[in-house]
Amino acid sequence: MLRRNIFLWFLPAAAWALDLTLPTANDGLFSPGGEARFFQGTAGKDWRSGQYGCVRSEGRQYHEGVDIRCLQRDRRGEPNDPVIAVAGGEIAHVSRVAGQSNYGRYILVRHDWNDVEVFTLYSHLRDIAAGLRAGQPVKRGQPIATLGYSGTQNIPRERAHLHFEVCFQINRNFAAWFAPRMAKGDRNDHGSFNGINLQGIDPTAVFLAARRHPPMNFREYMEAQPVAFTVLFPARRAPLSWMRAQTWCIVNGPEPAPVTAYEVWFMAEGVATYARPLWDVSPARWTVAGANEIALKTLAGRALVTRNTSGDWTFTQRGAELMEMLDY
Repeated sequence: MLRRNIFLWFLPAAAWALDLTLPTANDGLFSPGGEARFFQGTAGKDWRSGQYGCVRSEGRQYHEGVDIRCLQRDRRGEPNDPVIAVAGGEIAHVSRVAGQSNYGRYILVRHDWNDVEVFTLYSHLRDIAAGLRAGQPVKRGQPIATLGYSGTQNIPRERAHLHFEVCFQINRNFAAWFAPRMAKGDRNDHGSFNGINLQGIDPTAVFLAARRHPPMNFREYMEAQPVAFTVLFPARRAPLSWMRAQTWCIVNGPEPAPVTAYEVWFMAEGVATYARPLWDVSPARWTVAGANEIALKTLAGRALVTRNTSGDWTFTQRGAELMEMLDY
């Protein structure tokens, strides 16, 4: 019988409690009608364009985090909202050079939320706390930076904001995968913590779920997310990099039968929430096994899978690249 790994289910309830705080003092998200105070919209657009999802370019552009509005400024008009860690964890990456990324100055914090490895990302920072470095533990509510408008997109000072993500690392070996794909003269200054290798989920939904149903169990939250499509991966290298990082979503395998493939369930964002080993199929490469059109429509602009002229489900170019990264 196939079953999820269950040894952690017997921990006391306190061990599962996930206590989150917002990353700045802006708490408009939790106030009735407070969205306009919380989200910073793009130029000429209202607060909705600062939300997560396909909220820009008439739904064609996917925004992988939320933009949180600045609340306070100094006498020169510079933003000075403190940015804090939303939960305890460990600093994974610090980028202090504003011109090295669209994120500008940014910080990644690695967390273990109910056996799920997850990262929180804080970007467009004005400055970063002195001495903050990779490997350093941080506590919930600890100041780590100041909100700003750094980055390569020339964000105007009046639109200063914190771009915040709750995200997953796609592949620990990303730097090796990416190196031969870079244009001549390009550099990867962030290794496997490059933004291309991070896949976000909706931070707003996470914060609201944690507030409505404390204490929150993040593993159960992820397991409850709608399945948008399923993929068969050949079992050439078992397990894949992301499976080693996210053992919570893998069911126990057939014993003693050899594994020939993995069936993986994905959210519309491209985040896997379930994987089970198979021994009765042997795909030559990753293929779409099925799709849920209703779930896909929630993030239509993400467009990782589509129907071909024969009516069969297949990967878009973006989806194929994601599978290639996962399978590297």
